[in-house]
Amino acid sequence: MFQKYIRRFGIGILWKSIMRSFFVFILLGFMLSTYSGVRAQKVYGGLVAGVNGSQVAGDVASGYDKAGIHVGLFSYTHISEKSVFQMELVYSQKGARKNPSEKNGYQQYILRLNYIDIPFIYKYLYNDRLSFEGGLSYGYLLHHYEEANFSLNVGDAGFHTHALNILVGLNYRFAEKWAAGFRSTNSLYQIRDHTSGASRFPNYGQYNDVLTLTIQYLLWRE
Repeated sequence: MFQKYIRRFGIGILWKSIMRSFFVFILLGFMLSTYSGVRAQKVYGGLVAGVNGSQVAGDVASGYDKAGIHVGLFSYTHISEKSVFQMELVYSQKGARKNPSEKNGYQQYILRLNYIDIPFIYKYLYNDRLSFEGGLSYGYLLHHYEEANFSLNVGDAGFHTHALNILVGLNYRFAEKWAAGFRSTNSLYQIRDHTSGASRFPNYGQYNDVLTLTIQYLLWRE
């Protein structure tokens, strides 16, 4: 049973990818801490958890109908009175879904894309509670699964292992160590080329489009 699960999902490869991403995050965190130490700034860190509503632009489905989890770590430091630099390491489930219905002719489609994301974020502190954010994130594709009309693993997947995204959002601190956030994340380049090989402006392939609601909890401060 477990061997079948390992063969299907590549747990060994998954674990190596997670550890590699975790090492990168720790290294970047060390660099952030060193930079903050030089500037005599404090480093803060904590946990983030939430839910994604996602779609893939350029596929057969539409709408933010694919739900997924978004969970990980964050670390940040103040770079000025009103500015914050933040890094995160998150496991994020993305993809697309079309549920069968009379309206769509009972067509069914599900795409699961599981990523390790490392966002680099600039935050502007509007006041003591509200902040706005923008930045870039690197994504590493851990696993993908595609199903159409209940037929598994449709065609040649062809998904790119690496992804680059742009993000914008806002956060609201509602308690001393708690905050809620909303974020929109979009691919900067295609996560998969069109199966036909077509590549014409502005439609070069398929792109992730994700809305995320999160809760953040502050754990430590150096």
